[in-house]
Amino acid sequence: MAAAAKRMGYYFDVVSPYSAFSWKVVERFRGKWPVDTVLKPVFLGGVMKGASNTPPALVSKSKGVWMRQDIRRCGETFGYPILDMPKNFFTEVARATVDCQRLIVAAQLLGRKEEEVRGLITVLTDGIHADKGLRTEENNLTIDSAFIETCAKKVLPADAVQQVIAASKSQEAKDQLKANTEEAVSKGIFGSPSFVFYNADPSKEILIFGSDRFDQIAHVLGVEWKGPKMP
Repeated sequence: MAAAAKRMGYYFDVVSPYSAFSWKVVERFRGKWPVDTVLKPVFLGGVMKGASNTPPALVSKSKGVWMRQDIRRCGETFGYPILDMPKNFFTEVARATVDCQRLIVAAQLLGRKEEEVRGLITVLTDGIHADKGLRTEENNLTIDSAFIETCAKKVLPADAVQQVIAASKSQEAKDQLKANTEEAVSKGIFGSPSFVFYNADPSKEILIFGSDRFDQIAHVLGVEWKGPKMP
């Protein structure tokens, strides 16, 4: 008799390039690993503040240079090449993507199909990190109502687009995203992506951080890890 699937919370913000990589792996292994993944959109800025953390690219100039190289390498190893971070990442994009997270939360609150919720995560991730057509010549990216609507239309039925967008602006969606963010901090999360294996006894929960820790996730699940591209 197969062991029951473990419940794992996936705490993420689509703004994070490393979350872009992890999401591709989460999707590739969906249905193949004995895990029930609970999608938990958070606001990364709130997580960082609550955990008294500093964005890695701002820790030092050297680390920022290394990160650009690392992200390119990750693109190759994960089979998902992404663009360099937008020039206006810290001045505009990092804050504006809260609307992306609220859109995902709104879809969940409205009870949209799981495929639609996951589809939103994918198109928002691709729009932020991989679509060169959305960047200016100066490598800036604008996250505005047009960006949100364009992404929503790629996934949601025509009659649901405006409903979900309107719901994303509601106090309920804002409160839920805040609650997810506070929950993440309470569990010791300090960045995105983070994975929590739930337990009735919170002291026995397992927290795993980073897109480069899938070998540990596989270990917890008792499955073999052969790399991020394995179908």
